[in-house]
Amino acid sequence: MTTLAEFFEREAASSLEQLRTLTASSAPVAAAVHRAARALRGSAQMAREERVYRAALALETAVKPGGPAAESGWSEAGLRCVRAAVEDLAVLIEGSEPSPELDGRLRASLERWQEAGIEMPPPALGQRAPADALADMRAFRAYAGRELEGIAAALEEGMRALRINPLDYEAIKTILRRQRALRGAARLEEIPVVAEILRAVEDLTRVMVRLDVAVKDEWFEVLRSAREGLAAAVPALADDRDPQPSSALTRLRHLRTELLARHGAGESTAAPAAARPAPPARPAAPARPAVPVPPAAAGTPTVPAPPPPTPQAATSAAPVPIELLEYRGAAAQRRALEQRPDQERALAAGPAARAALAG
Repeated sequence: MTTLAEFFEREAASSLEQLRTLTASSAPVAAAVHRAARALRGSAQMAREERVYRAALALETAVKPGGPAAESGWSEAGLRCVRAAVEDLAVLIEGSEPSPELDGRLRASLERWQEAGIEMPPPALGQRAPADALADMRAFRAYAGRELEGIAAALEEGMRALRINPLDYEAIKTILRRQRALRGAARLEEIPVVAEILRAVEDLTRVMVRLDVAVKDEWFEVLRSAREGLAAAVPALADDRDPQPSSALTRLRHLRTELLARHGAGESTAAPAAARPAPPARPAAPARPAVPVPPAAAGTPTVPAPPPPTPQAATSAAPVPIELLEYRGAAAQRRALEQRPDQERALAAGPAARAALAG
């Protein structure tokens, strides 16, 4: 499973290699250095790597189109600054933990640019120009496309396992684990089709596990529709476009609505208590006629009458459908084995009944 940190590590290594190759020349192409620095800054921004983000943004600003390097070529001092900035980035990429030494390295790198007369942009992580935001979204679509390929492969592998054993819940949990990194990405909701498919998979697989149901028929169709929907989304993301709803997503929406209406939500989709309607109040019991109490004899202590039975509170829990209490499949077998010693002890005095139990 590719995490966001692993994505950053891979992308940063690629950008750093490009920067080193470009700046090894005595006359680097400023536009190419700018593109590589911008790609590195975008990756760092997605991964919340602030030190790398700020150092890459400084380099990107120094070599931007229309800047000194693009207009008049490279001076010896300017080229030294760029090469030093690349080496600073190499050090900063290696460390993601809080570190006074790395903070000092970043500060020295930024001061070097200021001494060279380059005006630095605001330091806050996430302050982007519109063009920068487009570049960031482009990088996220590329990342999401690669993740979807892995999730679709996990769905296909899980479906093969479930064809052999429809109660193989480890295969289902593997699918959930595989999509966890992308599900946790802050920008996922900006790709609505992908977000909806992954959310439906998570909701319905949790219901499968809770019900201990064999994954076949409509349950298997959930996974098939999700895999087809994700596969349809990958080419659009590769072309830097947002995927459009597909026939597979339409089927998945229908299945999700029907199955959640029939079986209820799983752990991740349960409505908060404030959003769930309260169960209807039971009608109040009719008032009982007062029973006359004979006067107590002299000297006999008066015993107070017991309080009337308290009616069921209107806020008692709603009835639980019997289907949710049944043991099915592997769970039923485990429960039967757990109960067998108690049954045998109870029937020890009756040979005929013991024989019936054994049969």
